[in-house]
Amino acid sequence: MKIKLNKEQEDIARKFLEVKEFNISAAEIYIEYLNEHYDDITDFDVNTLNGHDRLDIAFYKSFLKAMRIHSKEKEYIDINNNSHLDTMRLLDPNDYLNDEYAKIVGFPKVINNEWQLTSLNYLPYEGFVYDELSIDDEFYQETTPFGFFDTTFKYLAVIQEETIWMSVIPHEINTMKKPIKDAYGNVLVLGLGLGYFPFHISNKEDVDKITIIENDEQVINLFMKHILPKFPHKEKIQIVKEDAFKYLENAASFDFVFADIWHNVGDGLKLYLLIKKYEATAPNTKFEYWIETSLLAMLRRQTLTVFEEQYFGGLKEKDYLRASNENDQIINAIYFATKDYQINNAKDLHDLLNEDSLKALAKVLILK
Repeated sequence: MKIKLNKEQEDIARKFLEVKEFNISAAEIYIEYLNEHYDDITDFDVNTLNGHDRLDIAFYKSFLKAMRIHSKEKEYIDINNNSHLDTMRLLDPNDYLNDEYAKIVGFPKVINNEWQLTSLNYLPYEGFVYDELSIDDEFYQETTPFGFFDTTFKYLAVIQEETIWMSVIPHEINTMKKPIKDAYGNVLVLGLGLGYFPFHISNKEDVDKITIIENDEQVINLFMKHILPKFPHKEKIQIVKEDAFKYLENAASFDFVFADIWHNVGDGLKLYLLIKKYEATAPNTKFEYWIETSLLAMLRRQTLTVFEEQYFGGLKEKDYLRASNENDQIINAIYFATKDYQINNAKDLHDLLNEDSLKALAKVLILK
């Protein structure tokens, strides 16, 4: 980046970096809860704190107690003002139990070597992320939709050893709504899972054919035997055992491509960036990606890191020639892709970080 800022514009640019750190701090709070404290909140905790509060407020207070967070500490106040952790919501399970896939497929239970179909539960007052990130368009503050049920919620999942690859939970249902609405014509789906996305688009009159690419034969067998027979329009669906990237060479022959071959943003960003390159080979094909907003949020953070390293850290090109991990590879690629980008004021930085710019950047990053 070619950066030249006066003092006033530099102070505004610092705000982007400050917000990035608040976004990361809020994410770390959620990650710690989900990994270590997800079952700490009980009926007793919430009812004890309920009093005259609404149930969602009582849950939020219980969340802070479980996380040993003092709500009046300045550090937490700053994080909360940025990321709105106090907006946790009580959700209605009927909004998700009435999903057509959940009603038709039900809860088959099958074990096939290291893979299994099974039912899992959210416990009452177990918090979880229920939708895609919400991003403010001024300084790109991130708000995570976080909620809970006050009763047990049963859902279907496909598990490889101890990793849940897909589950019919609120987050999956909500984050699939847009690509389900947008899909049309001849559709290519990368990644099978439980077949939730193919189920819904196969019921659309404007979807003619669905080709699903899956590289794991056991997953295919589970789906073919125990799930696909329940689909009302299974005749539209073809499953191909193949590597997703190899099959993407045929992307131009499809009207719509939906990619969902990652578990979360942690393993998804590099895969997303690698797939984005194929858009250039299929200009008449519409591409969409599961949790793309969250993936772009990660790319935005890393782009800000490159800006910070160059402007405030004094790093030069030689510092971006080596990579010890995947994150370094992406950082280095961002440096070279934005090497000639001019930042003369805070608006230039803002424009580099908007969603359209990040999508364009994602297409040109050179990764090994």
